[in-house]
Amino acid sequence: WLNPLFKIGHKRRLEEDDMYSVLPEDRSKHLGEELQGYWDQEVLRAEKDAREPSLTKAIIKCYWKSYLVLGIFTLIEEGTKVVQPLFLGKIINYFENYDPSDTVALHEAYGHAAVLSTCVLILAILHHLYFYHVQCAGMRLRVAMCHMIYRKVSVILDQS
Repeated sequence: WLNPLFKIGHKRRLEEDDMYSVLPEDRSKHLGEELQGYWDQEVLRAEKDAREPSLTKAIIKCYWKSYLVLGIFTLIEEGTKVVQPLFLGKIINYFENYDPSDTVALHEAYGHAAVLSTCVLILAILHHLYFYHVQCAGMRLRVAMCHMIYRKVSVILDQS
């Protein structure tokens, strides 16, 4: 999907029209207004409770669902990392105590190898999926914060 962009960039200097459009859910206006809504709620709650508003609380309320999913990814990935050496040990144990006439042990070793292969596949998929979603979540938070800062500065400049 980047090759056409690289070809254009090789032929001439890239312009803004050459770039792909931003997804609607990743647009600054959408992300900034969503976080701004949570911030406004936090400011109202803080005034009611006579305390300072917490940007951290607003961010957590805005993004807790996506970070919960990322936490589940991490839990599965780390659990797989724990299970993987156990099954590798069982396979090594099979070869250390190898008995050509023991077909039950052979079938168990096949099962352990299948579980080990599944662990490797799960790690390969989840690891990259996790980092992709972490990057997206971080980008969305950064864009939302920049949007809020830009709006605040605009309001301050308009007042002066």
